[in-house]
Amino acid sequence: MDLFDQLSEGREEKALDRLSSMLAQFEAENEIEQDLALERASAYCDREWGSYAAGLEALALRVESRGNGSVDASLEALRLREEADNPGGIIAAIRRRRNRERGQLSERETVIALYGSEEAVAAPTAFESVFIHACDHLRDGASDSDDPFLPLAGWSLAWHDLPPSLRQAVSGAYPLPGTVQAARDECLRWETRLRHLELLFGCPGSGILPTACAARRKLVEEMWRKDLAAASLEDFAARLDYWAERGGEDGTGYVVLRRDLPVVTATLAVASPRESTKDRARRLKSENPDWSLARIGKQLGISRQAVHKHLKGFTLPV
Repeated sequence: MDLFDQLSEGREEKALDRLSSMLAQFEAENEIEQDLALERASAYCDREWGSYAAGLEALALRVESRGNGSVDASLEALRLREEADNPGGIIAAIRRRRNRERGQLSERETVIALYGSEEAVAAPTAFESVFIHACDHLRDGASDSDDPFLPLAGWSLAWHDLPPSLRQAVSGAYPLPGTVQAARDECLRWETRLRHLELLFGCPGSGILPTACAARRKLVEEMWRKDLAAASLEDFAARLDYWAERGGEDGTGYVVLRRDLPVVTATLAVASPRESTKDRARRLKSENPDWSLARIGKQLGISRQAVHKHLKGFTLPV
């Protein structure tokens, strides 16, 4: 192994250590912190290994190599691979376990326990406060109330278009989703919050978001619905999920999905197995003899160990 490979391997070990510490944050007590931990781990894997699945596979291989065939190591590696197949599965399992541990708490009591008190459930969350404060200047000038449910820039009804000033305020208060999938995730986050409020007040439909938050939710729902163009199969699936579950039957969804269809065709064309991963790994090594296993793996979206397996017995052409 040359010096470059040794340095690359050392860097990957540090990267895996950092990924492992990120996954440990999945045990956070707060669900928002858990969700943020998943987002950070996914983004880190995308940067270091090309995908979340590739990063978890690299970590699973290390767990197995260090475990010497132990049952615990095998189970941990299996858990990581299941997470790769179903992102968020570990967090979901943790939440189910905690719900069981709470015993016979009702769903309402579970929500109150999550926030800490009934007052905390009813009060704006830290995330909501970001938008409320960003829209302070849009309150009716004649009102000195700090009621977050009052109209902003004359807007309060969700079926009305957002005024440009309100749209700009909620867009700039927090980064907008960059993908259809991210827009769906934020929209579902708002819907979860509404569900918590409904459970608190004990009546379906009783959950109401502060006006600024309702505006942000409307904005990201439109991004999920049609405003963002799909850029991946995951985006297309998220868009399809919207129109299948809540899109209505006026035919608009067919127009939007037809617009997004080329990304599916292009992605499937790129994914067509004209060249196997093994062949691609060997071709990259032939074209770039000085590349390390880690660099080839990052290019292909697979682990360094997988690259080593593909290059086993391969001799560079003279």
